[in-house]
Amino acid sequence: MSYLSLGLMATLWCTFAASAWSKLRSRAAQKAFAESLRPLPFVPAGLVHRAAAATTMAEAGVVLGLGLAVVAVAGGWSPARPLATVMLALTGGLLAVFTAGVALAVRRDTGARCACFGAAEQPLGARHLVRNGLLLAAVAVAVLGIAAARVQPLGLAGVAVALPAGAVGALVLIRLDDLIYLFTPRPVRGSP
Repeated sequence: MSYLSLGLMATLWCTFAASAWSKLRSRAAQKAFAESLRPLPFVPAGLVHRAAAATTMAEAGVVLGLGLAVVAVAGGWSPARPLATVMLALTGGLLAVFTAGVALAVRRDTGARCACFGAAEQPLGARHLVRNGLLLAAVAVAVLGIAAARVQPLGLAGVAVALPAGAVGALVLIRLDDLIYLFTPRPVRGSP
């Protein structure tokens, strides 16, 4: 299997792990996530808490499945290719649903905030679509890499580089709102 695919799977795993953990860490966090869904026009008010719970469980399922796939790919186990392919397809499907929801919310200018990783400070916008697009691209490239490579154990040195590189990629995506805020010029108070 390919180190690139392993690194991308690690990026996806870390991103979904952070997202799931931000919702599972407490009842208050889960409730806050549910409330962030309320402005979305496609989530009926009576189903907000169920939709939040379903989203959280789907993310947790992706974390478990991708974690297994990462281990299988790194170890060169024989079921690595089908397991990784199925988990990446499920991850891509979930991301496609999230992306469609974000696109609809942005298009309708709902004012909904992104509570993907806990804090819901920034309204959903183009940067969230870009982030999801990058995650979808990671899924596609990882699948192509897995399909093209033969199943064999990966070298420890390559794994030791691919996994942390994937984690760094995830960190950038998770903190994208903060990075954009940090590097976006702000108007100076008192200027016209």
